[in-house]
Amino acid sequence: MSFFLGVDLGGTVIKAGIYSGTGEEMAVYEHSAALLSEHEGFAERNMDELWQAVCIVTRGALEKAGLSANEIKGVSFSSHGKGLYAIDKEGKPVRNGIISSDTRAVDIVKKWLAEGIDDKSYPYGLQQVWVSHPAAILAWLKEHERANYDKIGSILMIHDYVRYRMTGEIGAEVTNISGSNLLNIKTGQYDERLLELFGLEECKDKLAKVVDSSEKCGEITAQAAQELGLAPGTPVFGGFFDVVSSAISTGVIDDSAISAAAGTWSIATAIHNNIPQHEHHYVWGKYCIPGLYFVHEGSPTSASNLSWWRDNIINHFSLKECNEFVAKIQQSYKKSTLFFLPYLFGSNYQVGMNGTLFGMQNHHTKEDVVYAIYEGIVFSHTYNQDKIVAITPNAKTIRMNGGPTNSEPWMKMYASCANLPVEISSVKQTGCMAAAICAMVGSGFYKDYIEAVKNTLQPMRVIEPDQKMHTYLRERYSEYLEINRKLAAAF
Repeated sequence: MSFFLGVDLGGTVIKAGIYSGTGEEMAVYEHSAALLSEHEGFAERNMDELWQAVCIVTRGALEKAGLSANEIKGVSFSSHGKGLYAIDKEGKPVRNGIISSDTRAVDIVKKWLAEGIDDKSYPYGLQQVWVSHPAAILAWLKEHERANYDKIGSILMIHDYVRYRMTGEIGAEVTNISGSNLLNIKTGQYDERLLELFGLEECKDKLAKVVDSSEKCGEITAQAAQELGLAPGTPVFGGFFDVVSSAISTGVIDDSAISAAAGTWSIATAIHNNIPQHEHHYVWGKYCIPGLYFVHEGSPTSASNLSWWRDNIINHFSLKECNEFVAKIQQSYKKSTLFFLPYLFGSNYQVGMNGTLFGMQNHHTKEDVVYAIYEGIVFSHTYNQDKIVAITPNAKTIRMNGGPTNSEPWMKMYASCANLPVEISSVKQTGCMAAAICAMVGSGFYKDYIEAVKNTLQPMRVIEPDQKMHTYLRERYSEYLEINRKLAAAF
């Protein structure tokens, strides 16, 4: 049998999974990579420690699966988007890597918005300006860490750096570099007009060669093999932005379904064969299937907000108890004055808005707070997803992954607010599996992603929407939007 290894490079946890050619999960091993936050708004990780975490999980997955290194026929990646993992001309990290929840560049982005740079750059990058875009972080480094900025030899995303450490080959994978605001989405090449608009003209010679998702980007070197526990010469392939991973692992290869993810980020994604004109600045990228594009709306407004509350405020409640509170309150449809705006890590309503528990009164209980947190996270996701649904009229279902899929009442809330069925994959580690599928296609095990998806798609359970809950949630959602509108001025 042939086996493929997928490495999932998340914002906090690094995972490796091994899969057979039919998508059977043989083993998954994970390791936390320390988050560094030296100053307000900073979200970094040591890049050498990141590499060590990758070595730990690849060795752990192999041992857990009981396989030899020679049985792995290819390696690829799923990784968080945005951020910056720059190396110098000798291939050494310039500084700590910067992850997607970093907000140090918020003042720069506000300045760009005030100057209309977002409107000027959009026709080329097809991105909303965001605080953790490589473009924004580079601008911050130029202003605050000029010596590090000048040292940069190659601008990389996280999986580009890990792939470089495995192979010694430098490249920027297309689905992820699509979200850099440095790439022209329509041409698939970097655009000097973007560099000029963002004041990054010096970066022209720091841009890594663009590589396709399933392109072979080298082989594991002897030194890397020793550290990873893999065989020298094992082929390594481009990889995916995790938005694309979510879609591929749940079989989204056309516009009949929307891919949704909930975790650190709330993301809704659809696949299109063209880029329609629209007054809203949708976020586009080049999909892994030639000739197709992915469009997505995302924000760090998802389940990480609940994790913060449980770590700091309501840590004596288990997730089981939280789900029971929500299920009980759901049955009453009793209007509440309590709303949660899940902006602890950034806002998708207005740049600079903070998390808010709004409408608290003395009769509210901790159970009411838990419900408001669940509901607020759903509403923030709805704010993203409604925009995607509006331009994807053929979508009949939502295929979802992430931690909240383990909560039945939460999924009922997601399905009912959207008024569409939510399909949940039985695959627990969709990022690892998608990365393994990428390696399958790259190695020629399957001729393309369509064939690979058909042969590896795992069973799904379906959560149907409840019409009464839909009506109730949409009324609440209208109030949520009005609260956002009124509070926006204060920020």
